Amino acid sequence: MKDKLDQIAQLLPDGFSKTGLNEVLKLVESAVEDRVAEERTLLEAKVSGFLRSKITDLKEVARQELEADDEVLRGYRMFEQIRSLVAQEVEASDVDSVVAKQQTAIDKLQESMSSLNDRLKNSLHENSMLSGKVNQLNEENEQLTESAKLPFKSSEAAVVITNETDSSRPSPEAANNIFLTEDVINLSKQEALKG
Repeated sequence: MKDKLDQIAQLLPDGFSKTGLNEVLKLVESAVEDRVAEERTLLEAKVSGFLRSKITDLKEVARQELEADDEVLRGYRMFEQIRSLVAQEVEASDVDSVVAKQQTAIDKLQESMSSLNDRLKNSLHENSMLSGKVNQLNEENEQLTESAKLPFKSSEAAVVITNETDSSRPSPEAANNIFLTEDVINLSKQEALKG
């Protein structure tokens, strides 16, 4: 370092004072220190990155060696693989169980629909039969209504109840008529007065 400073001093002009030389020296030292600090920071970052990559590689190698040598860890890995296989099988059986339940429910619904369809067919058949009967009864009702409008002609003979004393002699039927009472006679008189 002393040689470098002597070389710098020789390059400076002759009339340069020691104070000026010290100022130049301070500036050079400051520039050198700044440059060294920059290089150190850059070098530290490179070393840190290099070490991180190597540490990651070393961790992976150590993990592989540990897995190869450690029985417990190998057993755990095997357990995890077996558990995943069993989980897939259980899931498949669960799916089959759910599908079976759904199929049972679908079968019940189809049976219920079939029963409802049969009842609906029977109801429709009964409705069509009842509709035919209603039409027949309407026709009979019209016929009865028409026949009710015709004058009534009876072929039967009626027993006449009377209490006429004007006639010369009562008929033997009237004399022996048990239906001819005072109440019936009074009722017939009232009806005659109304009519």
